[in-house]
Amino acid sequence: MSFFEDLKNNRDKQIMAISIVFFVLAFPIYFGLAAAGADEGGGLNAVNMYEVTGELSFIELAAGDEFIADGDPLIINDLHTDSIDDDEDLNIIGVILSMSYTEAEEGGDGGICQGGGDAADTITGTTMHGEYNETVSGSNDGGSGGHNVESFWINMSIVDNVVVMSKAEIISMIDADGAGLGAYSAEISVDAQAGNEPNPLCSRSDAGEDVVYKVELVVFDYDIRPFFDLEEL
Repeated sequence: MSFFEDLKNNRDKQIMAISIVFFVLAFPIYFGLAAAGADEGGGLNAVNMYEVTGELSFIELAAGDEFIADGDPLIINDLHTDSIDDDEDLNIIGVILSMSYTEAEEGGDGGICQGGGDAADTITGTTMHGEYNETVSGSNDGGSGGHNVESFWINMSIVDNVVVMSKAEIISMIDADGAGLGAYSAEISVDAQAGNEPNPLCSRSDAGEDVVYKVELVVFDYDIRPFFDLEEL
């Protein structure tokens, strides 16, 4: 006997099938109505349980590979969100300057400089956007290295969490409200140090650092949904 023939003659299976169809249809409708009621019933200022999620994406503003001389900073300017299509529709929440660098010291460890060693250099990066400026220094430790300068103007602490707040409060924390629009600039400077000279015949020099850099805007697409605890249903 086929499943459908059995279904026609078996009352228990009929009830089970109807129950399955009911729950498959009812749950999406229930949660949809409940979500609409949570938002429309109280508006943006009503306090409810919300789940806050979102995705980050990155837009490159500038990139390069430069030898930066000791005491002669590289200025990266003329960066503006006007160069981005539909920039006003984006929730730009921050900017990141990423750098990697390698030692460019001359003199070496062999020959008459036997026993010497490259000295650590300090590489400093700065991002500038209106009132949101950030500076971070890193070191190559006498070899290679890298670090980022990150500047954000929203509060990410509630993302991927369930919070009891109003929707207006949540939006005020995670929506930049145009704060990311406008001009940007960055600066990279090098404080180079020559390694030790183990004898008078050894000559070491360090004129700067080879730096690979990238300036990126951070865009956050967020989603705020009423949260329902299934265990309480």
